[in-house]
Formats: sequence, C-alpha cells, structure tokens
Amino acid sequence: MKLGRVSVLWLVLWTFGAGCSKQATTPSSEATLRVLCGSSMAAPIQEIGRQFAQAQGVRIEFDLGGSETLLPKILAGAKADVFVCHDPFEDKLKAAGRWNDTVTIGYLEPVLAVRPGNPKAIRAVRDLAKPGPRLGIGDPRYSTCGELFVRALRERMIEEDVMRNVVLQARSHGEMANGLIVGSLDAVVVWNFVVGLYPGKLEVVPTGIAYPATRVTLLGLTTSEHPPLREAFLAWCRQPAARETFRRYGYTREEK
Repeated sequence: MKLGRVSVLWLVLWTFGAGCSKQATTPSSEATLRVLCGSSMAAPIQEIGRQFAQAQGVRIEFDLGGSETLLPKILAGAKADVFVCHDPFEDKLKAAGRWNDTVTIGYLEPVLAVRPGNPKAIRAVRDLAKPGPRLGIGDPRYSTCGELFVRALRERMIEEDVMRNVVLQARSHGEMANGLIVGSLDAVVVWNFVVGLYPGKLEVVPTGIAYPATRVTLLGLTTSEHPPLREAFLAWCRQPAARETFRRYGYTREEK
C-alpha cells in the first residue's frame, strides 16, 4: 500500500517520538528535508543529518555555502526547512519574518594559532603589534571572526600596529591555515573548530580575550514545505548527543 504525503510525515514523527531505532518505511520523494548550511558548520551537521535520516527513513538535502550567501536565498523565499548558521543571522531572519524556531547547538570563538613549538614566540595578542610577525585574519568585511578580532584590537588600542603585520585578509579559514602550515604566515586568527581540522599542525596561543558568545544555531524557516519534518529534526538536534557531536568537532566556548 502506497503511503501518502501526510501519512509518511506522521509516521516520521511517531517513530521519532517513540525513540525507535528501526528505520521507517522507504522514504517518499515528498519526505525530503532541505537544509541550508554555512560551510563552517558542514561536517558536524552532516554527521547528525545522516543519523537522523537513517533512523527516521527520510532524506536530507544539504545546500552548503557561506552563511552570507545563503541568507539572500532565504530572504528571497527559497524553499528550505532549516538554516544552519551562526550569530548574527537569526536576527536578520526574524526581522524578515522568515524565522520559526532556534536550536543552539554549539559555539564559535576566534583563536590565535601558530605553528607547533611557536617558533616566533608569540605569547600574547600584543606580540602581534611588534615588527615582524606575518599575520592572517578573516576579512572583517565578510568574516564575523575577523570582525570580532579587529574589534578586540580596537578596544586595546593596538589595531593600527597589529594591522600593519596583517599580510592576508581571507574569506576562507582553510586558506589561512594552509598559509600557516607552509610557512608564509607566522600566526592566524581562525574559528576554534579549524584547529581540529589540522591535527598536530596548529597550536593555540591563549590570549585571554573574552569575545562575545557566537552561537551556532539551527533556525527553523517559515518557508518549510514539511513543517512536521522540520520540527522532528530540530527536536533531534536538541538532544545532548547532537550537542556533543558539535563539541567533539571543536565548536565549544572556553570559559574566561
């Protein structure tokens, strides 16, 4: 017997609510969850998505890109169920009437990284103001990480001196990490999770800077074509296991 659209979606919810690990019936083409995801959050949410899809017998379609490039799609009315992003995009969706719900699943924080052994003896952020070190940061026009770092420099009145040593303002954290690894940079400021992508190749230098909390969020969208499925996925991601996945990937905030 072929299940209709409503039946399939209610079966997904019943299976989820019962905590059953058994797969549901063969997914219908109508039971596809569409997730727009900022590339910085892709790895952990795809892992969680695979677990959800397998357990619930549904399909998930990911659209990956920069959060700032995905936002206009949502504002233009693109059909999607969930937006995975970081602050401050929630406020933009609320203002546009596209927001339905929020799940906070992790945190991003800028970190100062050097090569293992710290060959340039960079011990504090003020060392970046001295002549010599070649620094890479996210372009503050596009990067929340870069913007937060420059703001911290400004508050400490060392912005001008440090920015003289910035030889790369990138839009990609990978570009900065690779520059540090190959030796064209002496230090970089990247999101915390980037260090875990290059085990043994980046060393974090504690700076003592208390950055504002930057949440990683799953935002339910009013453009969802499958609201019950959207709600089931958000509920899945509220579980401790989902937050632990993000923590394992390095999306955690250090208490100062």
